[in-house]
Amino acid sequence: MQHFSARYHDGRRSIAHDATLTLRPDHWLIHYQDPSGELTSARWTLPGIVTDENFSDLFIFRYGSFPQQTIECKDRQLPAALTQHYPDRVFFKKGISRLFKLSNTAIAGMAVLVVALLGVAYWYGLPLLASAVASRVPVSAEVEMGDTMYENLLHGYDVDSTLTVKVNDFARSIDFKTRYPIRVTVVREKDANAFALPGGNIVVFDGILRKMKTKEELAALLAHEVSHVHYRHSLRNVLRSLGGYLFLSILLNDINGIVTVLADNSNALANLTYSRELETEADQKAMAIFQSEGLNIKGFVDLFTMLKGEHGDMTNLKLLSTHPLTEDRLRAAEAAVKGQRNVKEDAGLERKWEDIERGYHGDE
Repeated sequence: MQHFSARYHDGRRSIAHDATLTLRPDHWLIHYQDPSGELTSARWTLPGIVTDENFSDLFIFRYGSFPQQTIECKDRQLPAALTQHYPDRVFFKKGISRLFKLSNTAIAGMAVLVVALLGVAYWYGLPLLASAVASRVPVSAEVEMGDTMYENLLHGYDVDSTLTVKVNDFARSIDFKTRYPIRVTVVREKDANAFALPGGNIVVFDGILRKMKTKEELAALLAHEVSHVHYRHSLRNVLRSLGGYLFLSILLNDINGIVTVLADNSNALANLTYSRELETEADQKAMAIFQSEGLNIKGFVDLFTMLKGEHGDMTNLKLLSTHPLTEDRLRAAEAAVKGQRNVKEDAGLERKWEDIERGYHGDE
């Protein structure tokens, strides 16, 4: 007879017992102490024993009907002993059995390969999956999701109701060529920042308004954010980020982490970074809006230049961390300015911009 140290679960209580597993000709005998300290035993007949297949060095077996008994053993000699005692019975599939015989170096190499494959799936698979899922989400569901995020994150901000009304009035004067209901909220924050949520909510910090000099700069900022909404960039970012968190939480078996991510992530998800491709796509649509409305695309050049810090002492530019600004984007805006032929002055929009300027200069 051979004996192996193991951990035994009787299926009735959540606690595990230190136990000794003894291999008998037609059954297994498991000795352990119950909670009262009394030495007791469990008898498993061979036909009822089921192997829990896994790729670790922990051997798990189950027995009986629900709730099943379970025994766990880490002794690497167990597979060979089972083969010796029960030559007519297969406890492990061949692939699994061969894995147990591999050297530590080989197992480590396989582990590295698995991690690498998971990494590839994470970095390249998630964006594709997020894009595919986003394209199938109904607009109504996206708007509802965005509204929920908006309500959750707005608790952390001080809303400027007066500027919110004025900027929304300004935005309604522009046809953004989108099916989404665009709603702008201005909050009192000194950082130069703005972000779009899925479904049409756009949050603008008054810190960036105070640095603007023209109506075209504000129009460019809004058109860019609306374009992220229109192309569902915001939704794709949220889905990708949630997918990443869930991917890692599941990988680490961190159930609490999954719950936390789903319950408390609105602020983080509102400040996700867009890729260069998504920024370029949003710029192109935003400039097309300017072409259609007759707005001067130089507003993009001025906005980008201001964000680069060439117009004043620019600090805490969070917009640059979430909307990466590249020289290519600036050059593309400058080229679009040269090619524009239909610029027209919009006196009504100018008056609304001047009203916005009076609104934030009046409280300084």
